[in-house]
Amino acid sequence: MDPPSTGTLQSPSSHSTGSKTGSSKSAASSVEQREKDMDLTKDNSASPIDLECHIQCERITKILDEAIYKAKLSICLPELVKEYRLLNKVLSPPHMDDLIFIFEQYDNPLFSASLLNMAVMDDLKAGDLSLKNRLNPELGHLLYIMNSYPQLRPRVEEMIEKAKAVEKHAPSPGLEFLLELERFRDLMVWQMETTAAEELAAKINTRKLEASNEQLILRIKEYTQILKEESDRFEQTISLKAEIIQKLEHELAILNYDATVRLKKKILDSERQMVLATRTHAVKNEMLKEEEVQTRDEYENLLRQHLIEEKNQRARRFKVETQLLSWLQKYDIEMSDKQVELDEFSQKYDDEVDKCEDLQRQLAEQDKEYIPLMAEREEEYHQEMTEKMNKFLMEHAARVIQHAWREVLINRAEKKKLRKLLKKIQSAAPPLELLAGKKGKK
Repeated sequence: MDPPSTGTLQSPSSHSTGSKTGSSKSAASSVEQREKDMDLTKDNSASPIDLECHIQCERITKILDEAIYKAKLSICLPELVKEYRLLNKVLSPPHMDDLIFIFEQYDNPLFSASLLNMAVMDDLKAGDLSLKNRLNPELGHLLYIMNSYPQLRPRVEEMIEKAKAVEKHAPSPGLEFLLELERFRDLMVWQMETTAAEELAAKINTRKLEASNEQLILRIKEYTQILKEESDRFEQTISLKAEIIQKLEHELAILNYDATVRLKKKILDSERQMVLATRTHAVKNEMLKEEEVQTRDEYENLLRQHLIEEKNQRARRFKVETQLLSWLQKYDIEMSDKQVELDEFSQKYDDEVDKCEDLQRQLAEQDKEYIPLMAEREEEYHQEMTEKMNKFLMEHAARVIQHAWREVLINRAEKKKLRKLLKKIQSAAPPLELLAGKKGKK
């Protein structure tokens, strides 16, 4: 588990104001009010059990706040790592180097199966948590680094608020988990704030509600009986109204008969009016015949004028056609001259095309000689480089062997010196028997 950081050890009331809903804010304000009302310096202010419960409540709320913030940080981590300027301002240079190293390792991992190099296990046991010896670092360390800087908290909260606003109707799984965790935290705070007396009062209220519910059920039964009686009365009124409707239908039939008689009278009156209208139409017909004779005379005059105009238009058309024929003949003469020029240009074009094809054939023949020469040159260059590489490897191996042999000679010389020193020390020290004899004389 990650060690606790300075950015997560905050009071539940201060943290809830920035990240919780309205219910969490009210719960936090009630906790603050209780803390203000309760003076822990006095002897008889609260019992030890209440103090212990209060302390445990604060611990649990801090743990849940820390878990909620870590969940928010993990959700915002893909977007937060893109803000290089903010991270460069807030994070320290060693942590910034660790982040860059993690990104490089996840872009180009050295090994996908192992997490640590076994050669640095002793350094990690000794307390060296540097990431330089990790081959595939976990994102947990990245989360630990981000969590250790409280300056990033406002930006994380802002990202979460934006995500909540955008994904309001269809939240992602991570955001849905965060919302459920916040609801659990609010429910836990409310549950810890409720006392035994409040729970007992809630039970008593539920019992009272059950009793009132039974009384309401009895009233509902009474009201249903009343509704049945009213429905019976309503059916009786409907039957009375049906009888009234039958009477009204009979009256309606009588009225229809009267209406048909009146309609026949109106038809006779309309026939009389039609006879009068036909007489007036005959008079108008005679007047229209006179107008027809006048219009025929006017039509004949207009027809004569139009025939004269048609003759003039035909003469003009003949002139235009003759002029058009002359222009066409002139166009044919000019196009014959242009056709000769076009044939000359096409002949020149064909000649140039033949020259280009000859040049392409020559280039193809030159490529047959050029490509093998380039291949031979490439092989010679490759052979030369392989010889240089083999020579370099041989020289390097010789140097390594010489260095190892020198170390062996140095170790042998040191061992000889140690043996000579041990012999000198043994020769200079007095024998054990003489020491024992001196002790006996004393």
